[in-house]
Amino acid sequence: MLEAGSDGFSSRTARWTVTSYTGEVQVGGPADVRKLPGLRVTKAAVGPMDNNAYLLRCAQTGEVLLVDAAAEPDRLLELLGQDRLARVVTTHRHRDHWQALPAVVAATSAPVAAHPLDAGGLPVPVAEPLSDGDEVRVG
Repeated sequence: MLEAGSDGFSSRTARWTVTSYTGEVQVGGPADVRKLPGLRVTKAAVGPMDNNAYLLRCAQTGEVLLVDAAAEPDRLLELLGQDRLARVVTTHRHRDHWQALPAVVAATSAPVAAHPLDAGGLPVPVAEPLSDGDEVRVG
């Protein structure tokens, strides 16, 4: 915790939280975690194309949303842990963004959300159609 004001620049005290989150991840390396009010974001790089996968975890309920089950289903499931996967959002139908989708859905029974124009190119049914501008909630 840093305190401003103790050096004479301000008569009031302000507080900042210093975070070490960089968002930089590498395939085979550790995931990076960012804690926000009410939400924990875990970012991992997976697969030969170095794709990003994001686990958004509600701090209150523990419910998780996975964005792009790109590759390495075992790694994604390990990052999920014992928490409930509420849904998987697939950003688009390119294969490098869904290679782990069948295995993750089989292991968790999580419904898949995607745009209807991408649904036909995915290897699992889309239970929740999304349109541009839709908001997806977790928790």
